[in-house]
Amino acid sequence: MTTLVDALSRMNVDQLKPLVAWLGEVSPKGRKDELIGGIMRSLSAGGLRLLWSGLDDLQRLAVAEALHAVDGVFHSDQFRAKHGRLPAFTTEAEARPGTRSGSPTRLALFLFPYDRSYCVPIDLRPALRAFVPEPEPALIATAETLPSTFGDAALTVRPTERDALVDLPVMLRLAEQGRIQVGDKTSLPTAPTLRLLTEKLAGGDFYGDEPPNNGWDQRIGPIKAFAWPMLLQAAGLVQRKGGKLTLSKTGLKAVGSAPTGVLRSIWQKWLASDLLDEFSRIDTVKGQRAKGRVMTAAAPRRDAICEALDLCPVGAWIAVDEFSRFMLASDHAFDVAHDPWKLYIGDAQHGSLGYAGFHDWAILQFRYLLCFLFEYAAPLGVIDVAYIAPGHARRDFHHLWGIDDLQFLSRYDGLAFLRVTPLGAYCLGSSADYASAPLQSKVRLAVLPSLQVNVVDGEASAEEALTLGAWGVQETPHSWRLDRHKAIAAMERGHSLDDLHAFLQARDEQPLPETVQSFIATCRKNGKALKVAGTTLLIECADEQIALLVAGHKLNAGLCLRASDRHLVVRLEHEEKFRALVRTLGLGMPG
Repeated sequence: MTTLVDALSRMNVDQLKPLVAWLGEVSPKGRKDELIGGIMRSLSAGGLRLLWSGLDDLQRLAVAEALHAVDGVFHSDQFRAKHGRLPAFTTEAEARPGTRSGSPTRLALFLFPYDRSYCVPIDLRPALRAFVPEPEPALIATAETLPSTFGDAALTVRPTERDALVDLPVMLRLAEQGRIQVGDKTSLPTAPTLRLLTEKLAGGDFYGDEPPNNGWDQRIGPIKAFAWPMLLQAAGLVQRKGGKLTLSKTGLKAVGSAPTGVLRSIWQKWLASDLLDEFSRIDTVKGQRAKGRVMTAAAPRRDAICEALDLCPVGAWIAVDEFSRFMLASDHAFDVAHDPWKLYIGDAQHGSLGYAGFHDWAILQFRYLLCFLFEYAAPLGVIDVAYIAPGHARRDFHHLWGIDDLQFLSRYDGLAFLRVTPLGAYCLGSSADYASAPLQSKVRLAVLPSLQVNVVDGEASAEEALTLGAWGVQETPHSWRLDRHKAIAAMERGHSLDDLHAFLQARDEQPLPETVQSFIATCRKNGKALKVAGTTLLIECADEQIALLVAGHKLNAGLCLRASDRHLVVRLEHEEKFRALVRTLGLGMPG
């Protein structure tokens, strides 16, 4: 940090004379040391107060922000985000900080050039703190209701809290069954696994995964389905065995644990994980794995976002652009790249993001923010989201080279609003306990004997529509018909028939018809007609005699059962005991 005499000594006479012009008692004539001495005498406590009175409101805020900053430095990006525009450092209205055009304003006697920015000299701070008030903290704007559109597209609203509570046990069960496959070197979920998880997720993924209509359209791809295998690995709930994920000891304990605590643990462990840099999912930006230190560590970025989320009111919708502005304004900025020159779009030379304006906050940090929120915070129920398709949702990257064929810079560009949930407050640590928010309903339903459910008053919320869609087939914009196949599928995903009964009864003034009660009772019985007792290995024997020998041996004691003439079934947890048995019999079982 600099002192006043050091700051003045770095200036030449031509730079000092415009400062002297604001000090009537100092002669503009004289040597450099005489000019410096006159300025220093004028910047006494009384002189500073007099000069302060001549600053405009924005200039006073600039002094206050720098004076009360931890480092004493004026941060232009933070100031612009908090106050909307920069103060006048020169008499030319269009001049920007750092330029030499125009004559300096009085502000130049408070904020002096320092390391490509401006700072308050150390020896001026005590006198200034006596009368310069501490600035108000940055505030974040919230929305009581969401707009119907974002740009020209209708918003999709997805409450995530209840989905996360349903998805977690489903994911653990799939891992127990060995159905989640990942790459041996990358640990990323395979294409068949992504399709499977998309089918199993409550409400499906955020976007459908239809192939592009032509060769130049971009594919959005899975988001929730991609995130879950990564989250389970980072949390240590699964371990890789070959190309499959299987439950670890921690995962086995999680199966019988309260899901809210497990979700909180997953979130906290993800924040410290180095399994994946979320920015790598923004695959339009190349060069992330170039030699040298290209990307910054992900953990500090995540911490900065979480600290800002922790300042957001629970249950209030916030535009992601507003959240981004708030992060800058509240000093929660972060870096994504050490060397943006190595990042590029299309061509490493012409499309390098090292050029001025090509690696600004909107291009790098904001895209990382969207990915972190949409792909990791939302699937865990930390935030609810409202979004549109990413194509042409944002135009802030259109000045970049090599983007002619891109409809979006990232698959997350369509994220428009977020809302911290009660579960999110619990995961973030701002709430010691978790209590789910009661579902406020302003809709009245008529549940008919035909199993049809009609909206007769009000409008079904997004969550109510998702609930009805989980148990029934939508026939019109305002009616659903309860369906046995969908109900069984909902139960398999972890949804409760008791919740369905309570949901319908709370919105219909009449008792539920007998046919609906019968529908629920039948689904309750048939939905549990079979259950998964455990994961097994199917063992093929060389011939029927070996199968008989192993299954009938006195040491078998229930380790295996015959599935056919030559096949045996062994529970996964009994695999090692079974191998010991067959070795006792002088038999081998490779693999």
